[in-house]
Order: sequence, then structure tokens, then C-alpha cells
Amino acid sequence: MKPAVVVALALVGGSLLAHLLLDDPGYVAVRAGHTLFETTLPAALLVLFGLFLLMRSVAVAAGARRRLAELRAERRKRRAREDLQRGLLELAAGNWKRAEELMTRTVGDADVPVANYLVAARAADLQDAVERREQWLARAQESAPEERAPALVTLAEMQMRRGQNEDAVRTLEQLDASGDMNSRGLELLARLYQKLGRGERLSALAPRLRNAKELPEQQVNELLAQAQLEELRVIAERGERAALDQAWDALPRTVRRLPQAVIAHARGLMASNDHPAAEKALREAIEETHDATAIRLYGELGMPDPLLPLERAESWLRTKPEDADLLLACARLCLRAELFGKARSYLEASLARRPNPQASLLLADLLESIDEPARSSAVLREAVTRTAGRRIPLPRTRLRRR
Repeated sequence: MKPAVVVALALVGGSLLAHLLLDDPGYVAVRAGHTLFETTLPAALLVLFGLFLLMRSVAVAAGARRRLAELRAERRKRRAREDLQRGLLELAAGNWKRAEELMTRTVGDADVPVANYLVAARAADLQDAVERREQWLARAQESAPEERAPALVTLAEMQMRRGQNEDAVRTLEQLDASGDMNSRGLELLARLYQKLGRGERLSALAPRLRNAKELPEQQVNELLAQAQLEELRVIAERGERAALDQAWDALPRTVRRLPQAVIAHARGLMASNDHPAAEKALREAIEETHDATAIRLYGELGMPDPLLPLERAESWLRTKPEDADLLLACARLCLRAELFGKARSYLEASLARRPNPQASLLLADLLESIDEPARSSAVLREAVTRTAGRRIPLPRTRLRRR
């Protein structure tokens, strides 16, 4: 519509101009080198107008062609985004082969190709296609050489999933050495150090873990607490009281309230023959959390007066009479107090509620000591049968006389 209006206006304007210049059409001369162009003013205006229309048509055609190319590119990008979304859904649904195909089919038109390559690598890894996984990870690094963290962190996660913890440590340490370590990689490295028992390296990461804003404070405290508790356990096994007190005082208050920390501390106190202090620590933990491990350890106390911890354990038993661990702890304390009849009752009650190899062995030893060998053998036989899962029928044999 607009071109027709322009042409109509041009014709009307040209007619008016021709009428005005009919008496004196004017004169226009243009010299180009040795060539001279001469014409009237209306003709010159018409030529200029024609050139304008021609240039405009060329510009419109070029713009249409560019717009067509843009539409095609946009269509390809839209298809790439659809493939990405569909590929993620297929990956979540367990269709790993299809997910890998979708991720790599239109990766050239993807908005962020590195994302497609990383998802394809994960899908290949889930198919145990290690070579293809390495290929996609290499292409991910090629497409974004300045972003090494996503590819190496993804590789470390897949190595951890396969139990290749040492390889995962090397991958993350390589990333750390490059200076591109992110919070996720730092967390994975800390978990690997924790799992592999490398407490010193985990402690060295403590300042960086606390400065990582993306990691929750509680999560960081739990990671570091494991390293501190492992150090406490090692010291507790040695039974060095001064080193134990120093390690305990160095623990944060939140860590000292954890049941596993109290138990490690109590073991160290018992190893250094300070059973009254261990009893106090275990008693407070049991009354607060009723931790099963603390209850079992309470039964191993070697107090000068064994009746004192027994009375406290029996007071807990009145509120939880069906607790098998508490019954076993009471039985152990009765044995220390040489209350053998009471110990037997507690052991039999504990086994009736939950069979336990330790309780079975204690009961068998007790029965042996009070001249009941047949019953002792029966208890041991029952414990072995429970451990084996079933009794194997043996063929009967007969003695033959010569």
C-alpha cells in the first residue's frame, strides 16, 4: 500500500511541477570528467526520483533476505532449545541414549553449547560409554576454554559415582591448581578428603569453605566436624589425657554437643582410666538424646563403685523397658558388680527383644561359669544359626564296629 501511495504522490507532484515549469523547464548540466550531461530540470528530478526508488527497492530486497536468514537462524535456535529441554526430560526419565542424541543433534545452534556437551557426557557415562563421555567433556572445554570448572566438576562427580575417588581427587586438585575452583568443586574435594580420611587436607580447606558464600554454614560445619572428630578419635585411642583435653577444648561448642563427639571423648577418658568423668559425659548425652551407642558404651564403664552406674541405668530402664541396648548395658554392669543372676535375666531379656552376638557370647560365658555347659552351647549354637541364616542338614553317620 505504501509504495502505491508514494508513486501516486510522485506523479501528482511531478504533474504540478511540470505545469509550473512548462513555460521555463530549466536547465541542468552535469560534468563527469570529459563527459557532459545536459537535461531539463523535470527530467533530472525524475531521474533522481527513479534512482531513489531503485535504491530503496534494493535495500528492501536485502532486508528481506537478511530477515529470512534471521528467521531461519531463530528457527534453528528454537529447535536447539526444544532439544535441550527434551533431552533433560529424557535424561531424568532414564532414556540416556535418546538424551545423548538430542543433546548433540543441534549443539551447533545451541545458546550455550557447553551445557549440551555436559549433559551428553553425563548421559554417556550412565551408559558406561567412557570414551564418548571423554569426547563430550573435551568438546565442552573446547567450546568454553575459559570455563574449566563445569567440565571438571562434572567429571569428578561421575568418577565419584563409579567409586574412583582417587581419580576424582586428582581431577579436583587439577582444577584447584588452575585457579578456577568453584564452590561445588570445593565441597566435593572436602567430602573426598573426609571419606578418604585425609583430615589435615580437609582442615586446610576450612578457611576457603567458610568463605564460600554458596555453601550453607551448617553444611560447612558438618564437613569440618567430621575432620575434627576423626582427630579426636585418634587421640582418644592413644589415651593421652593432656592431648585429649586440648583437642576437646579446641572443638566448637556445636560440635561438642554431637553424640559422636561425646562418645569419642568418653572413650578417651576411659582409655586414660578416668571412668567417673566418662560416666558424667555419657550420662548427660543419654539423658539428652538417648543415643544407642552411648548406652552401649555406658555398660563398659569400670567405675570404682559399679552399683552407681547400674542404679542410673536401671532408672532409665524403668521408662524404656523394651530397649535391648539398655538391657545389655545393665547386664554388663551387673557382671561387673558380680550380680550374676540379675545379669542373666537382663541378657536373656535383651536377646528376646533383639538378638545380638555380643549378648549371646556374654550369656554363654556366664552360663559356662555357673556350670550350665549344655545351655551355654545351645546359646552359642542359636547365635551361629542366626548369623548363618539357616541350619544346614547334615547326613547322619553311624559308627561301625570292626
